[in-house]
Amino acid sequence: MYSHTIIAGLLFTSGIAHAQIDSLKMNMDLRTRGELDNGVKTLIAKRKSPETTVASRARFGIDYYYQKLEVYVSVQDVRTWGETNSVAAKNQNLTLHEAWAKYPFSEKFAVKLGRQTLAYDNERLMGALDWAMQGRSFDALKGIYTINQNSKMEAVLTYNNDDSDTNDLPDKEIYSIADGGEITKSLQVIHYQFSGDHKFLFSAIAMNTVLQNPSGTHYDMITVGVNSKKYVDGIGFFGSAYYQTGKNTGGQTKNAYELSFNADCSVLPALHLTAGAEWLSGNNYNTEPGENQSFSPLYGTNHLYNGLMDYFYSGTSHFNTYGLNDYYLTSALTLNSDTDLKAALHSFTTNGKVGYDKSGNNLSSYLGTELDLIFTKKIGKIITANLGHSFMLAGSTMEVLKNNPDPKKLQTWTWLAFKINPNFRLK
Repeated sequence: MYSHTIIAGLLFTSGIAHAQIDSLKMNMDLRTRGELDNGVKTLIAKRKSPETTVASRARFGIDYYYQKLEVYVSVQDVRTWGETNSVAAKNQNLTLHEAWAKYPFSEKFAVKLGRQTLAYDNERLMGALDWAMQGRSFDALKGIYTINQNSKMEAVLTYNNDDSDTNDLPDKEIYSIADGGEITKSLQVIHYQFSGDHKFLFSAIAMNTVLQNPSGTHYDMITVGVNSKKYVDGIGFFGSAYYQTGKNTGGQTKNAYELSFNADCSVLPALHLTAGAEWLSGNNYNTEPGENQSFSPLYGTNHLYNGLMDYFYSGTSHFNTYGLNDYYLTSALTLNSDTDLKAALHSFTTNGKVGYDKSGNNLSSYLGTELDLIFTKKIGKIITANLGHSFMLAGSTMEVLKNNPDPKKLQTWTWLAFKINPNFRLK
């Protein structure tokens, strides 16, 4: 019934558009990805066989303009092959990904209301999570203020409820859906962005996350941060700094930070290199129970950062633990206009002290080394093929954190993906 309602809404929107349209655009995003999991996200045991899965996404969007008003609706079917039998009477995989309206009240100020993606800066704190088939979107109200051609400011407000009375207390509504490692009742975000001459970029963000403890108590966790990039004689320098304070869902006092720095340059016309490091603060083994020093990337697109195998900050993994130090070197080699090869080497250590093993010896801070390889081939204008392979050489402390004392010596992950992304205008 839900899927029929969505489809009917799309057809109704399309019908209105034909009747009184200024402009109508449509887009499709068809993806299929096969993966051979021999140790992705966590260590695989010696006796366990690799697992093969195929997942797909079919996303369809309509972008409708009428005078100043813009309305966008997108629906998607996300599935793992085989989870629905061949004669299924119902489709439980069809969801509404975005449905929003945007209206400019003046040349400088606009409002965007509805289900929408929120992505800022390099998506470290808040991103679209486009690697995951389902992506990420929010029910939100956003105000957009264009200061001038080089800078703008946005403010976002969300409010969450689960429309269920069964878990409510007599005097309080209880929200219990965990997301980004926390149970978020509401978000308030202010973001400023500036782009200057010589590829200079600067941004600042402040996010207040209103969290609800299962007891019904609300806490505020505040994250503030800045990002900046500037090119000097062909070398790009990037830096970011974030600080978290307040309390998390569990009522622990937050005192956490994220710092990162990298430099990139083209050493050859076809070869681009980036070297850098990121530090995400973490708890020590003896941190007081009421305190939390572990930085939470919350709604960030973590797949872009600490290794493609997603050992850290993917889902709820590694949140509120020992933090992470990531030292990396990446390269991008352009073979021709349609083909490139990317490689990334990461060395991971904990930021906090892990403690002792059963024999009383200090556990090393070293977690492991990961190598990611991606081959990309564009086929025409709308088709892209990717072949990826990753290796993880884990240290003994990783075995402790992942609770697997007898893993395979080498963890691997192989994937093959195809993306078809046509966009066209009807009028």
